[in-house]
Amino acid sequence: MVDDEPRPRLVIDTNVFVSGLISGAGSPAQVLRAIQDKRVIHLVSDPIVEEYLRVLDYPQIRRFKRITDEFVADIAAYLVYQTERVELVSRMKLSPDPDDDVFLETAVDGKANLLVTNDKADLLSLRVVKGIPIVSAREAVIRLGL
Repeated sequence: MVDDEPRPRLVIDTNVFVSGLISGAGSPAQVLRAIQDKRVIHLVSDPIVEEYLRVLDYPQIRRFKRITDEFVADIAAYLVYQTERVELVSRMKLSPDPDDDVFLETAVDGKANLLVTNDKADLLSLRVVKGIPIVSAREAVIRLGL
């Protein structure tokens, strides 16, 4: 990527975000490393931050050794200080799962380049929202050259 090229703007679905945090390997982790290396911009809205933190508190997620209280506190700080916060103005009812509409709204209002998800049944089936591609983590890695 050339230095003066704008960094891609991504909305990351909870399943990709949490998978990347837990495993440290695979496509979700590669997407998170690109964020960490500041090669892409991570777009969030308040409802997305709330969902990330709620899911990280689930007992089945907390059983992974690396998901400690301290780790979650670090993630919360990251979400507040190192992501780009999007104010939601759009209202959409496009996803078969109404909880997923906030990811679509954040992508549109944040002028995302990609919405990254591994949710095959709901989000991936939409393919595109208002010109923004909805792609799997693996496809994001390919498109972004990670």
